[in-house]
Amino acid sequence: MRSKRLSFFPGFHHILSLLLLPLSIFSSTKVLADSAPVFELSGGELIFSQQAAFYDAMAGELIPLPALALLASGPTPAYFHLFVAGNVISFNQPALSPQVSVDGLTRQSYVGGVAAVGLRIPASWGFWEGDVGGAWFNVDQTLTPVSTIGGVYLQTELVLDRIGPGSLDLFGSYIGSINYLLGEGRYQLNAGSLLEGRVLFYAGPEVIGQGNQSYEAVQAGGILSAEVLPVHTIFSLEAGLLNSSVWPGIGGYEGFSFYYSY
Repeated sequence: MRSKRLSFFPGFHHILSLLLLPLSIFSSTKVLADSAPVFELSGGELIFSQQAAFYDAMAGELIPLPALALLASGPTPAYFHLFVAGNVISFNQPALSPQVSVDGLTRQSYVGGVAAVGLRIPASWGFWEGDVGGAWFNVDQTLTPVSTIGGVYLQTELVLDRIGPGSLDLFGSYIGSINYLLGEGRYQLNAGSLLEGRVLFYAGPEVIGQGNQSYEAVQAGGILSAEVLPVHTIFSLEAGLLNSSVWPGIGGYEGFSFYYSY
């Protein structure tokens, strides 16, 4: 579904991919029950200094698959994963054409969501997951009629809990209709605890790279998470620098999210 009109705002591809990240961030074996179905809920926001913002909410479930127990090397069985997410996105960028410009900017907003299913295979060293589904968004931009775009969505995640003193989380996604690839890596260390171990902290660096034939971006920063065991929730703050092909120079980003599972 690559169109000339979409080429006016390649920054959308960047934000669409980023908003899908919270679907799997911190959904590690730390917060999974042993072999019972697990309900999960997440939400968050991500703000860019280059006039962009988005908000997301996700609900899903991990359903144990005893028939596939041989795929899991640890005590936790394999899981069938299904989830849906809703998203609201708004951002501006320098206009490349006066036909889609107000005061030199193109303003866009997107309302839509994602639905996907997949398989998670836990192990003594972490887990691997793969998901497939679809993404659909209503697109509204300056001086352009509202339209709808959609396409296949693929994602995969590999969590390695025993890499030196910390854990490594590798995530990738692909949006087929726009040939968009995203990759992210995070390395987190234990960063202390409070309230007699009921609140656990993790911190570390993150690196993100993404793009397609019309857009490229690189981000680097850090993340701090607090796992609050009594309420089965992980709260996270992230921030860093970014360099994209949409705005000149170096910008920044910051985000907040939560992940609940029980």
